[in-house]
Order: sequence, then C-alpha cells, then structure tokens
Amino acid sequence: MIKILNRAFLGELQEIKNSWYKLSLLIFFPILSFALLVSIFYSGVATKLPIVVVDNDRSDFSSQLLFNINASPTLDIKYKMLDTRSGVNRIKSNDAYALLVIPKDFEKDTLLGLRPQVTLMLNTQFVLIAKMIKASVFETVASSSAEVEYVKSLKKKEPILLQVTPFYNTYKNYFLFLISALLPAIWQIFIVIATIVSFGTLFKEKKEKKFFSQEHLFMSIVGKLLPYTVVYTFMGIFILLYIYGTQGWVFQGSYSLMFLAVFLTVIAYQAVALLLFVIGFDYARSLSLGALYTAPAFAFLGVTFPVSDMNSFALFWRDLLPIAHYIEIQISQSNYGANLFIEREELFYLFAFSFLFIPVYFRFKSRLSL
Repeated sequence: MIKILNRAFLGELQEIKNSWYKLSLLIFFPILSFALLVSIFYSGVATKLPIVVVDNDRSDFSSQLLFNINASPTLDIKYKMLDTRSGVNRIKSNDAYALLVIPKDFEKDTLLGLRPQVTLMLNTQFVLIAKMIKASVFETVASSSAEVEYVKSLKKKEPILLQVTPFYNTYKNYFLFLISALLPAIWQIFIVIATIVSFGTLFKEKKEKKFFSQEHLFMSIVGKLLPYTVVYTFMGIFILLYIYGTQGWVFQGSYSLMFLAVFLTVIAYQAVALLLFVIGFDYARSLSLGALYTAPAFAFLGVTFPVSDMNSFALFWRDLLPIAHYIEIQISQSNYGANLFIEREELFYLFAFSFLFIPVYFRFKSRLSL
C-alpha cells in the first residue's frame, strides 16, 4: 500500500513539474492573488469618505459637531446642502456615501436635555463603507455629546467620562478585518480548482486506468492528492502566520489548534472538489461547479454581513462551506482564545466533510470498472 501511495505521489509531482497550469495553481496564481489583495488593503483604514450634510440649525453647536465630524480621518464633508432632497440626489449620483441631517433647534434642544435626533442616511449597497461611516459618525456624535454633558456636570462637580471599546477588530484596522477573511476565501478557491484540474486532466486524457490501481484505489487517490494537501496546508499556515505573526496583532488562542483547522479545511475542500467531479466525470462542468461553489463564499462568512441577519437559505449554504467553519475558529481563536471544548463543534463539521470521500471512492470504483 505504501508503494502504491508513493507511486501516485511521485507520479503527480512529475505531472505538476510538466504542467505550467498545475504549477501556477499551486504557487504563482496564489502568490499573485495574495499580493494584490494585500497591496489593495495594506493602508488598513479607509480615509476621507465623502458625505453630505444638511444643517437645519446653523448654530454654534451644529457647527462644532460638523467640525468634529470633518476632523475625523474617516469622513470628509464634501457637500453642504440646503435641503434633504438635494442631499439624497448627491448619494444617488454616487457623489457621496451618506447624508447627515442636523435638525432645527439642535442647540436649543441639546441645552434643554431633550436629546435632538441627528439623522444619518446611508447607501447600504456599499455594506462595509456604510458600516465604517456609521461607526465613525456614532463615535463623533457620542464624543460631542459627552463634551456637552461634561460641561454640564462641571457645575454639579460630577464629571462624566465616555469610553467606547469594540470587542471585535479592536484595532479598528480594516486590513486585519478584511484580509483575515479574504485570503482564506481565495485560498479555498485554489484548493478546489487545483484538485479538479489534477483529476480532470487525467480523465480527459483517458489515462485514469493506467494511473489508478483497482486493488488499492483509495491509496492511489490519496497519493495523487498528497502534493496539493501538503502545499495548500503550508499555504494556509503561512497566511495565518502572516496575518497574526508579522503585523503586530495579538493572537489570543492556540496556533496548534489553528494548524489542525487549516489541515482539516484542506481535506474538506479536496473531498468536496472530488465529489463535484465524480458527479458526472465532466472536467469542464466540474470546474464550473467548483467556481460556483467557492467564488461567493466570502459573502457568507459573516465578516462584512452579520450572520444574524442572514435568511434560512444563506445560513444553510453557509453550513455547506468548510471555510465558514474555519473562519469561526479563526475569529474565536485570534480574538478570544477559545479552548478546544468550545471549538469542538466547528472542528467536527470540518472533519465531517472528509466522509464525502466514501461516495467519491465508490464512484471512482464504478467508473474504472467500465
């Protein structure tokens, strides 16, 4: 059996050496993709996002609030309009991402303690940008309110202090926030496509009966997968160490547990890829299915769109993605240092995908017997 495994492993290494496409899927394409994403988001923080304001009060208080908002590195008051409709038109024409409306009698109501309502209208087509603007405006308004309350409290000798501390993305750095999910999302695409290409080209060239041993079919499959398993496992570990080991961000959990999760994720996606292929042993169609399965995965990770707001189908589809379970482990480990007992469910889900090798094995056996 070891001889069969070794023969399949060395045979696939030779195939990779002689195929620029397979070599590119293993090394060059992932490196280029990762480098491109890192270069795009490396600044970490979006700055000077254009917004529109409508100041219906035009008082000292409203002017101070707008000054504080404009002083925020995230926001840039690009337009000051006289009415709400004009502000909305600016958003519709994509000149700005949000509209801030300060009500009439803002200063008067603030001093009377009536809590006037400042309205923020967002273009939620840009989910992440909308969240960033909302967070920045909330922080600025809360800070400005605290200043007013502090001045009031000085008369009573009861100073009030306000502190806002986020539990997730404590650095408020979107490089960490996005890259920690984007790189794994790209990684899983390459795992699936490379696996399908490896087996698909073999069947396309009708070399499957020459390559696979009927007596030790499973070991032949494992041997053919092994080069990709090793490379993509080390790639996943490299991504993890790059994100949390070189950027100065504190990793709260266990790297050993994360390395196990990386390995299980690779195995899970290889099993899924082979299942997509053996459905019809159609090389081109299985590539399309693989792309359809992996490409939208980022949207279902719960990073830029909360899981709590997903509908039933989205939650069902999310459970079918190994990367979603991997990201759950990554977040809980990096931010909270969860122990193995807490992670057991997500680890089990990742392990459960390996059972897909059972139908894959029998489909291969049936195909080779023809």
